Amino acid sequence: MRLKTLRLQNFRSYQNLTLTPPEGVTVIVGENGAGKTNLLEAVHLCCLGRSHRTNDDQDMIRRGEESAAVQLFVERRDGTHDIGVRLFLNQRRKKLLHINGKNASRMGDLIGHATCVIFGPEDLSVVRDGPAVRRRFLDMLLSQLQRAYFYALQTYNATLRQRNALLKEIAQGGSRAQLAVWDEQLAQAAAPLVRLRAQTARALDEKAFRHYAFISGREEECFRLTYQSTLSEEEPQVDMLRQLAARREEELRRMTTAVGPHRDDLLLTLSGNDLQAFGSQGQLRTAALALKLSAFDLLNESQGEPPLLLLDDVLSELDPLRRRRLIDRVKTAQVLLTCTDRSDFIGAEPSCVLEAGNGQVIQI
Repeated sequence: MRLKTLRLQNFRSYQNLTLTPPEGVTVIVGENGAGKTNLLEAVHLCCLGRSHRTNDDQDMIRRGEESAAVQLFVERRDGTHDIGVRLFLNQRRKKLLHINGKNASRMGDLIGHATCVIFGPEDLSVVRDGPAVRRRFLDMLLSQLQRAYFYALQTYNATLRQRNALLKEIAQGGSRAQLAVWDEQLAQAAAPLVRLRAQTARALDEKAFRHYAFISGREEECFRLTYQSTLSEEEPQVDMLRQLAARREEELRRMTTAVGPHRDDLLLTLSGNDLQAFGSQGQLRTAALALKLSAFDLLNESQGEPPLLLLDDVLSELDPLRRRRLIDRVKTAQVLLTCTDRSDFIGAEPSCVLEAGNGQVIQI
């Protein structure tokens, strides 16, 4: 897949911008706050319908403006895809999605037209923070791999909200009559999530093991990941119904659902030790990068063409050898890479170098 054109209007620091990156590696250099990451965020927005930095769409609108728009043209094996997203400062107005010149009514319709993998400083949270971040990593990857997963996740989350609301009503004196019905619906919705997450985690584990060893240059350090679920992969629906029944009184006291894929995690280990507890900063960073490269591989294999790779201020943390190894791993892809200093991309062999600042991007 190739990004042909990126257009921004009143997006973050950019009033109007058109970017046409070449194939290969495009380096975007600039000081902190110059707007480099804003460009990667705009691409991510068109790929997944959301920012990787904020949950508030209004944050992406240029100060003083009422709306913002991003348009992405990508060339894929089946032709050109035109994806557009318009955001509004008025929170009562829903974001508008445009796909190949037509309005799209559902977020899921956007998924799959353009795919990307992004890695930046905040992605250390995948290996450093709690289970919610790792679940989000898996969910975003699986949504790009299979649009059906995105809809399955929406169904599960909506059902979970309804069941939790019912638990609160019961705690306040409401009837339990409908609880068994919601148990069945939630267990049914959970089954595809558990199975697909477990399958994807196994594929990620195999690839991340190799990526970590290659980038670190330390084959003695064995990086592994394991999907940890409260439910069995073989019979998740039956298992969930059994556990919900067993923990009924606890859930009524706590007024929340205690079991299900919304409680699951990825266990990350390095040479058998918990990575979070024993990993150094360098090991954490290498593990996070290995996970992202593994996601890149899965998308590449699934779609028969590499996704866009967005690297935000990553190379400054790597020595020249590791930089070359990283770029070698993704040399078939189109890469947008940001850094604060020109020396940071030594070894990246860029096709194009751009400088961001003052709401503009110029070639240098």
